[in-house]
Amino acid sequence: MLSTSEFNVDLTTRFVRWLRVQEYSAVTNRHYLASIVSLCRFLDDIPATDVTHLDIRDFLASVAQRGVKPATISRAMSALRCFFDFLNMGGLIAWSPPRFVRMPRLKRRVPRVLTENQMRLLSSAARDLHERTMIEVLYGTGARAGEVRSMRVEDVDLEARRIRVLGKCGYRYVLFPRAISSLLRRYIGKRKSGYLFVCRLFPRKLHLMRGLDGAWRSYFYKYNAAIKHAVRVYWYAPKTEQLTYKQALRRLKRRIPNPTPEMLIGRKPLGPTTVRYVVMRVGLRTGIHVNPQLIRHTFATHLLDHGADIRMIQKMMGHISVSTTQTYTHVSMKQVQKVLDKCHPRNL
Repeated sequence: MLSTSEFNVDLTTRFVRWLRVQEYSAVTNRHYLASIVSLCRFLDDIPATDVTHLDIRDFLASVAQRGVKPATISRAMSALRCFFDFLNMGGLIAWSPPRFVRMPRLKRRVPRVLTENQMRLLSSAARDLHERTMIEVLYGTGARAGEVRSMRVEDVDLEARRIRVLGKCGYRYVLFPRAISSLLRRYIGKRKSGYLFVCRLFPRKLHLMRGLDGAWRSYFYKYNAAIKHAVRVYWYAPKTEQLTYKQALRRLKRRIPNPTPEMLIGRKPLGPTTVRYVVMRVGLRTGIHVNPQLIRHTFATHLLDHGADIRMIQKMMGHISVSTTQTYTHVSMKQVQKVLDKCHPRNL
C-alpha cells in the first residue's frame, strides 16, 4: 500500500511521461513538473485525487505570497489544469478542480525594443565570428533562443536562405536575409553536420590529485587527428619538485592544448542559458541591456516599421494565433506616425 506522498509522486511520474508522449517542449515539461512538485509539497498528506478547488486556491495564494510575477502564477495555473485534466481523463477524478478557480486576466505589457542604430552597435560590439553570427541570426530570423540552440548545419539552406528549427509546436522554417549568408558560410566552414552553434572551449574538467608519495597526478584530453577523436593524456609532477596546489594547477593548464576546429564538432547543443549569456555579454560592451527575447521583439517591430504585413510576421515568428503577434502593433508607433502624416487631411 502506497503512502500519500508516494501516491502523489507516482501520479506526477505518470503525468511527466504523458507530457513526453504528447510531445510538449522540454521547457514546458520542466515548468509543469516544478509546479506539480510544489503542489504535492503543499498538499502534504492530502492525495491529489482528493483535492478541491479550495485547495487549489490556497496553493496559488501561497505561490503569490513569494512575490512572484503574475505571469508565473498564471503558468502554475496552466500546469495544474493540465495535470488534473490528465487525472480526469484517466478516470481517477470526476472533475477538474482548477477549472473552478477564476484567475484575473493578465495585463498585456508592451515589450521593450531596440532601435536600428542600437542593433548596429550590438553587431559591431561582437569580438569574434561566433558572437556576431549568433547576434545576426537572432536578429535576422526572429528565432527563439531554444530554436537557435536546435539549429543544425545540415538544416541550413544557404541557397533558399532558410533554416529548419525545432520550435514550441514542432519543426518549422525560419528565413534569413541575404546579408547573413556570408556570415553563416564562414562560420560553418567545412562542417557537414552537427549543431550550428558550438561551444568555443573544449571541455576541461580537471582532476588534480596528490598521491601518498607527495606527487601530483592528473589527466586531460587531446584531440587525435588520426582517429578523429579525443584521447586521454596523463600528467605527472614528481615529489622532488615540491609544487603547491596552485603551482601544479598552473603547470597542468599550460600543458593542455588550445581548442582546435576539429574539436568544435557540434555533437551537443549549447546549454539552455548559453545563448542568453553571449547576447548579454555583447550588450554590456555597448551599455545596452539586451537578451534574445528582446532581439526577437525588435525583429518583429522593425518589420512592422518598414511596412510588413501582420500575417507575414506571424508566420515568421512562429505564432499560432495572430493575437500574439498583434502585441507589436502597439509598439510600432513609428509606422502609425507615418500613416497619420500621409493620410490625415491636415497634412495633405
